Amino acid sequence: MKGKFENFTANEIIDYIKQNKAENDDEWLEIEQWINEFLKSNPSEKDKKLFVPLGWAESVCMICDGIRRWRKSICFKCKRKSKNKKGCCEIYPQNKDMTGGIPTEVWTVENSECRYFEAK
Repeated sequence: MKGKFENFTANEIIDYIKQNKAENDDEWLEIEQWINEFLKSNPSEKDKKLFVPLGWAESVCMICDGIRRWRKSICFKCKRKSKNKKGCCEIYPQNKDMTGGIPTEVWTVENSECRYFEAK
């Protein structure tokens, strides 16, 4: 695999994940790709157990699933998406804990509809 993680070992990629060093969504997708290719390379059982079953591969896959859902969501394709706060809309107010204000019924369901939607 070419890219930022090309020469990483299994332990180095895990340390990178643990330290929350992923800078953006594309980097998470690259980490997922690294893990998939690593597992296809027939690693030792010791190294394989770091990722599957119920290891780091599952955590990364869950994060990447969320990224893919967000990118497919109607909100990602809307002009009203906040440029300052990730996952926020200029129409819906933010939660008091500042974690984004788009209602679950809008962003978690594919092909969801929002009465405020404006295509980019």
